[in-house]
Amino acid sequence: MATETTSSEEEQDYPETSPYGAPGRLGVGGRGRPHSESPMDGRAMRRSSRGSFTRASLEDLLSIDPEAYQSSVWLGTEDGCIHVYQSSDNIRNRKNSMKMQHSAPILCILYLDNKVFVSLANGEVIVYQREAGSFWDAQSSQTLSLGTPSGPVTKMVPVGGKLWCGSQNRILIINTATLVQEHWFQVGTDSSRCVTCMVSYGQGVWLALQGSAQIRLYHAQTWESLTEVDVAPAVHKMLAGSDAIIRQHKAACLRITALLACKDLLWIGTSAGVVLTLSIPAVSSGTVSGTLRSPLTPMGSAHGHTGHVRFLTSIELPEGFDVNFPLPADTTAQSGVDGAIGGLQRRDSSHRRASALLPVKTNQLVISGGDGYEDFRLTNSSSETVGRDDSTNHLLLWRV
Repeated sequence: MATETTSSEEEQDYPETSPYGAPGRLGVGGRGRPHSESPMDGRAMRRSSRGSFTRASLEDLLSIDPEAYQSSVWLGTEDGCIHVYQSSDNIRNRKNSMKMQHSAPILCILYLDNKVFVSLANGEVIVYQREAGSFWDAQSSQTLSLGTPSGPVTKMVPVGGKLWCGSQNRILIINTATLVQEHWFQVGTDSSRCVTCMVSYGQGVWLALQGSAQIRLYHAQTWESLTEVDVAPAVHKMLAGSDAIIRQHKAACLRITALLACKDLLWIGTSAGVVLTLSIPAVSSGTVSGTLRSPLTPMGSAHGHTGHVRFLTSIELPEGFDVNFPLPADTTAQSGVDGAIGGLQRRDSSHRRASALLPVKTNQLVISGGDGYEDFRLTNSSSETVGRDDSTNHLLLWRV
């Protein structure tokens, strides 16, 4: 995604000095939702008798600072730059509203409790805040030294009102109000393996270490290790029909590359291109190690990627949109994806009620992104398109 870096009247540069300057990994973008979480300026607090804002009060509110009450999108880059755009902007023809330059690559960006947490490759975490009725203040930030250049914070996830940060094989738990580290614990014994994937669901937190094919479940409140799940058997089963050399190569370097929790299912992306799902067990405040039902067995999807699964995410379909899934006869034309999307179309309410293509309560999609597309039900020898699209980025969409 190309971004303009030349200065203009619409962008502001806020360089930040740091003794660190080593290049590192590609940064991942994040998003903030400014206006709904912060108290509003007293000049705009006139309300109607029902308690809602009047039209006049909203107009006054926007006249104070229109940008302060719009959603923003934060993009972090490998050269240490953060670009902030209004979510309604077209970045092809609109300069960024704000730009902050750091001396280390951006690893991850997370919005939580009206703050934006930015992890840098030098081990620092920068916390950006804002005053009520104001846009993000790039010059008013705090720096937390949570990691080191050799062990930066590689993953940040909100868990029960706290911020869980993965640094090497340690989990640091940060109070987002005081920005003080309250607790930490170690995952495994190998400090050379950092936390690469982490998701929270209910009272449980699932995580995976670098180069590992195992998922670990921790209790969100007691920090106790509850169980471990090895995905290798399920992946090997899905690769049974592949070429022997490819199967051996994928099995030798198998690791977990993405995690997503959605509707009581844990979605697991792997370096082999196989997408797995695991039914998430119920974790309560009293759950301890050994009390979960066992075994927890992941199931593989017939549809996956030729190469690595790069990411997993889910979206909620907005009201007024239907998903046209192809009929079974059209599956091959849509790359054979489970519930492949034929198109998103806006329809009137009567048409939505009459549509039988999408169940009424199905309003979420799970999306995987990765290298190539592969139907694991087919053997390589039966496909005439082997290798043709292996390096082409694909999105696979599931209806959940």
